Amino acid sequence: MLLTELKRAVVLRPTEPSPRLALAEALFQERDYKGAAEHARRALELGGGTAARRLLCGAWVRDGRQEEARRMLEECVRQSSGDVAPRTELVALLEDARPDDALVHALEVTEAAPGELEAWRAVVRLCERTSRPDVALRALRRARALAPDDMRLSEAVLGARAALGLPSSTAMLDAPLSEQVAQALALPTARTALTQAGLTAAAEALARGALAEAKRHLVVAPAPARASAAAAFLRAELMGLEGRPAAQVEAARRASLEVPGALGAAALRLGDQLLEAGALDEAGALYARAAANGEGPAAAGREAELAERRRTLARDLNAVGRIGVLGWHPQGGHVSPLEAVAMPGRGVLRCTGRVGPEGQESADVAFSVLRARAPTLGLGELVARYDLHLHYTDTEVGKDGLSSGLALALAGLSAYSQRPLPARLAATGEVSLSGEIRPVGGVHEKLVAAYLEGMRCVLHPRRNLKDIEALPPEVSRRLRLVAVDTLDEAWRAVRAATTAPGENRR
Repeated sequence: MLLTELKRAVVLRPTEPSPRLALAEALFQERDYKGAAEHARRALELGGGTAARRLLCGAWVRDGRQEEARRMLEECVRQSSGDVAPRTELVALLEDARPDDALVHALEVTEAAPGELEAWRAVVRLCERTSRPDVALRALRRARALAPDDMRLSEAVLGARAALGLPSSTAMLDAPLSEQVAQALALPTARTALTQAGLTAAAEALARGALAEAKRHLVVAPAPARASAAAAFLRAELMGLEGRPAAQVEAARRASLEVPGALGAAALRLGDQLLEAGALDEAGALYARAAANGEGPAAAGREAELAERRRTLARDLNAVGRIGVLGWHPQGGHVSPLEAVAMPGRGVLRCTGRVGPEGQESADVAFSVLRARAPTLGLGELVARYDLHLHYTDTEVGKDGLSSGLALALAGLSAYSQRPLPARLAATGEVSLSGEIRPVGGVHEKLVAAYLEGMRCVLHPRRNLKDIEALPPEVSRRLRLVAVDTLDEAWRAVRAATTAPGENRR
């Protein structure tokens, strides 16, 4: 009876989207997905908006037409990149089949709606599925700021940090500010100094977030206590919780270090602030000062943090022999960092880093190409006088397959010629003995992985251009994609992208 009335409404009001949409919803409930899709499509054409599109895509998915749903949502994203609704629907649609693509869209949702906790949760969930702890950690920081009391997010932070090799002792660096302050007040030197100065009540109030109460305790404290290093430390932390500008908080923390009897905790906290600001050398010096003033265990854990930040910064520098090798696995693509070094010897190749038989074969072919084409590539007799060592630094991951040939050859060329490769460069493609770059599989997944891993430029076989058409728009827009047919062409493109070539070995 209801369907009959809804159909009559469609006949009586053929140009209005709402009757069509109501009929489509009823048909959907009746599991008539073809009928629901037809009326939802018509409602969308009449201006039914998000509700009609969502219903149409849902009907298509249940009718086995996932590709049509995906294409529609992707077209919506291209036409209106700032609209989070189609992106959110696309994330749900792609999560199982293409989790890397889903992660790209989920990240775009967080950019458009940074205050949406569920959007950040989706990013974290997809990072866990695609084994991207670095991206997950950045998302978790934002999510925890929105939900500081969520214990599951706290546990996820520890998991991501462990996956990155960061110590649990420095987890406070990824905690919400209020939790950072509470942990700072509990540091050994802070606790001792606050007790000696009679400021424990002020510290307890500050740890609870009772800023006004903490201020009152500081105001009524005896003059010696107000002038103490403990009070200076408290004021600096108080300013941070008040949301003062970072420069003002830094000035307060520096001032606290000038007070006689300055705490190791104060040096540690200023070091943490400078670490986040990217002043790594100064942060390291402050951690050393903290260690010398009673905060040895806490300062020791910061060394791993410093090393991780330095590795991240190093990725932004041109470097000889360093390139990202794009690979594929059942969950998606990945980027394996590769280093190449040429050293005096007899022209011997060595390839390490958990390399399988086909991966070793790819290295052998790349090396033979360099030897055979040395005059054309400007290497002269270098390949006969120098050994070449290729090493994948992510030794926890096995590598195999022939698609690494282009990247290996470029790394070898860079090592022999001492010409740096551009920062955040990656490549995929099989190389033949004649220097031809042959097409490879999994290019879509590899390029999405390159985008997620922060690559800027990717060289790929020209015969894989068709794989680029279906990329998420953000990937093809933000990556510089260079299609090549030969190793010579790839090397020319790389040399053109670097501005400071090194000197050839003689």
